[in-house]
Formats: sequence, structure tokens, C-alpha cells
Amino acid sequence: MASSPKQALQLIIVPHRPVHTDEEINRDLAPAFGILQKAPGLKNLWRGKKHEDRHTQVALLLWDSLAASHAFFTSPAYTEFHRVVQPALNGRKIEWQNHVLIDATGLDDQAHLASILTSPAIEVALTKVVEGGVAGYYSQFRNIVVPILDAEPGADGHFISPLVENPQDQLLLINWKSVDAHHEDFEKAPGFKACIDGLKDYYAVFVVPWHIVELKQVI
Repeated sequence: MASSPKQALQLIIVPHRPVHTDEEINRDLAPAFGILQKAPGLKNLWRGKKHEDRHTQVALLLWDSLAASHAFFTSPAYTEFHRVVQPALNGRKIEWQNHVLIDATGLDDQAHLASILTSPAIEVALTKVVEGGVAGYYSQFRNIVVPILDAEPGADGHFISPLVENPQDQLLLINWKSVDAHHEDFEKAPGFKACIDGLKDYYAVFVVPWHIVELKQVI
């Protein structure tokens, strides 16, 4: 018997035009997100914003399957979504193409996903790994980074998985108690240097992380 398709997590980055208040952003995006929330196969949707740029909205979408996500983006509903969201973007482009499959590596199962969804500050590190280096990267991550994060008092969970669009690119999400717990505390501790030293040979490009804050479940 064929196994059921894996669920897919999608990271969406929405660069809203500059406005004065979050209420304006939410009002502008409400019609588009109303369409998205009705998409067949969409199990859950969480929304937050980028700490480093309050005008940038971020959404995490959990789909029944990758096919369900693709079906929405090739449907008339997406055509309408694209039309109604344009005034909010004012020429900017939404970044859609960040899909990962749930439970592909053992570090991206439902338990790991749940560990980051209630985070006050989710570090997002979209990591480009050198050609041929993905297996080595994950070996180092498991052997070095996981024990450090598990012992770090400011961190409460992590999730990492290769992007469907390019498996050499990794989506790493870390649950921090605050942005300062990451930048001010962890990055000044020996564990941070150990993580960088363990992974640096696998970085195709040095990672510049950012953070999702105020993440809330919508559906």
C-alpha cells in the first residue's frame, strides 16, 4: 500500500508598503489572507511579523501535502489573491518558494515543529549549503549544534529541513525566549562559536538570520 504524502510547511514573506500602524497592515492584507485561508488542503496557518522590519509580515502554512500547496498556486483563487494583495505590496514581491516536507530528516517532525510555534522570537536561518555538503552539514548539526541548543537556557526548540525547491538550502527555525536571548546572550557564549566552527565549512554563503515575532495561529 502506498504511503500517504508528507505534509508540507511553507514559509511566506510578505513585504508590506510602509505605513504607520500594524492595524493598517492587517486591514490591507485581510482580503488576500481571507482567500488563502480557504485554500483546500491548508491545515494550519500562523502569522507574525519580522522583528527587523515591522512592515514585513511572515506566515507559516502547513499543507496536507506539497501537491495541495501547488494546487492553490495554480488555481483561480491564487489569481484573485495576487490581484487583491497588490495595493498592500506597492510593487514589492511576496517570497513564496520556501517549502519543506515534515519528517524528512528526523529534525523536522511534528514534535520539532510544535517546539517552535509558540516562540516569542523564532530565529529564521535560510542556510545555503555547499555543493555535496548536505549530509556532512546534518551530521555536524546533529553532533554539535543539537546538544548545544538543547543545553542553552535561552532556546526552547528547533526545526530544520531541506527546501523542496533546492535541497542544498536549509530552513532552520529556533525558538528563543527573546531576540536578546539569541543576540545578546547566546552569541556571546562559547556555544555559539562552537556551532559556527562546526558548520562553517558547509556554508556556501554565511547566514544572516532574522526573527519572527508575535506569531499567532489563525487557522
